[in-house]
Amino acid sequence: TLGLRHNFKGSSRYSFDEINSGKHEGSWSTTVMDYTGINIRMPGFGEAQGKYSADGIGPYDYWAIEYGYGSGDLEKLLAESSDPDHQYGTDEDAFGPDPTVRRYDMGSDPLTFAENQVAFAKHIRANLLDKFVKDGDSWSRARRGYLISLSQQTQVVSMMANWVGSAYVYRDKKGDPGDRAPIQAVEAERQRQAMQFVIDNTFNDDAYGLSPELLTHITSDKWWDMGNDVLADPAMPIHDRILGLQASALTMLLNPSTLQRVYDYQMFVQDGQDVFTLAELLDAVTEGAWSEIDEAPSKKYSDKSPMISSLRRNLQMEHLDRMIDLSMASDGFSAAQKPVRSLSAMHLRAIKDKADKVLESAGKLDAYTRAHLQEVSLRIEKALDADYIYNVSDMGGGSHMFFTLGQAD
Repeated sequence: TLGLRHNFKGSSRYSFDEINSGKHEGSWSTTVMDYTGINIRMPGFGEAQGKYSADGIGPYDYWAIEYGYGSGDLEKLLAESSDPDHQYGTDEDAFGPDPTVRRYDMGSDPLTFAENQVAFAKHIRANLLDKFVKDGDSWSRARRGYLISLSQQTQVVSMMANWVGSAYVYRDKKGDPGDRAPIQAVEAERQRQAMQFVIDNTFNDDAYGLSPELLTHITSDKWWDMGNDVLADPAMPIHDRILGLQASALTMLLNPSTLQRVYDYQMFVQDGQDVFTLAELLDAVTEGAWSEIDEAPSKKYSDKSPMISSLRRNLQMEHLDRMIDLSMASDGFSAAQKPVRSLSAMHLRAIKDKADKVLESAGKLDAYTRAHLQEVSLRIEKALDADYIYNVSDMGGGSHMFFTLGQAD
């Protein structure tokens, strides 16, 4: 009957191994007020299987209730606020920079949990047709299972993207034990690993476990009930589904808040220490999206087996849209917009140069890739020209647009 606010930091207290060690009889979260992930340990991530969910009251709950309703020494209780068992972050904090204040995450080593969940999604996909759909079942069950796996993949991608441009936030007061600064930029290597996880699990074709056999079986039912569209095409619009996740991943990595935080947090790191930079982020995303054009084609491609796959072409056009938008913003979302604009334009020029180089071997290219790269080159050229014309007067203190009105003969 005693209620507490949400505490979404509770599930980040213990490592994945500790959660599965069986040592936490009450709960492997410090609080019952967190929304925790489901703990299913996959082969290759350890032998022991702990509790599947955090199912009990934790040390934070006892501490908070003792402060609010107990009769003990409040000064002594307050001195325990920096105890790792008492870490706290609530609903409004979930929109901030601290990646440990998130719903449905788990563990102090989120990359291990995320990789475990991806392995779980792959396990689901590998068994869809043989085991998930049983004799007599509708094949629409395979579609349901695939979408479950895709939803799980999306969830952990979102969880890891929160670690890019992130900082630990503490509510410590001056003089509290540990003397922690209230804001500490997350370790550069952790941000780097998180960024690479997002790229690896959304940009690449093999991240989705698709095959002709699977695609020809993930159909839909035609029942007139909730959740079914009787007029929908039985075949799942797979390009739309995958592009949706790819576009979401690009938004997670390149949205204004993330770019601003990455840029700002560079100044929070002491000289000589490893730092994750805005330039590194844009480099990695661009490289991950356009790796096919790093070298000239080594063989002749066909329309059935193109040099750049359909999923990757969609990703590249989506990335191109983002980079053009970022390169053309004149008023900007923050001071970070200025370096973002120049870095984006630099990458656009590099993409155009590489695309033009590949197009020199047009005889080896399939029609899809050739048309794709021709459009890429033209769009970048026109966008950079338009950006220069629009923003050139910024050097004089402001942007001005001039229109010449003529009369047709």
